[in-house]
This record gives sequence, C-alpha cells and structure tokens, in this order.
Amino acid sequence: MMHHTTVQALAQAHQAELQRQAQRDALARADRQARRQQSGHRAPRILAAVTVWARRPRPTPESS
Repeated sequence: MMHHTTVQALAQAHQAELQRQAQRDALARADRQARRQQSGHRAPRILAAVTVWARRPRPTPESS
C-alpha cells in the first residue's frame, strides 16, 4: 500500500496536468476563434472584385 504523502503527491501532479491541458485547450480555442474572425474579412474583398468585374466596360454588340 502506498503512503498517504505519495498518493497526495500523485494527486497534485495529476491536478496540475489537468490544469495545463485545460489552459492549452483554452488557448487553442481562442486561436481558432481569432482565425475565424480574420477569415471573415475575405468576403468583402471577393464581393468587391466580383462587383468590379461585373461593372467592367463591355463592347457594344454590333447591330445587323
């Protein structure tokens, strides 16, 4: 049987590992959210490019 101080030390180490994992996961979530917000800025640029393309001068059709 393990001594109670050994069990306590193992429990503290396990708790510290759980806290490190939780912090790592929180940072990963924040990073994903930040990347999603940045990618949202692409849509106006694409829309602007399509608008410019749609408004480009076109040759007039020749009448017969």
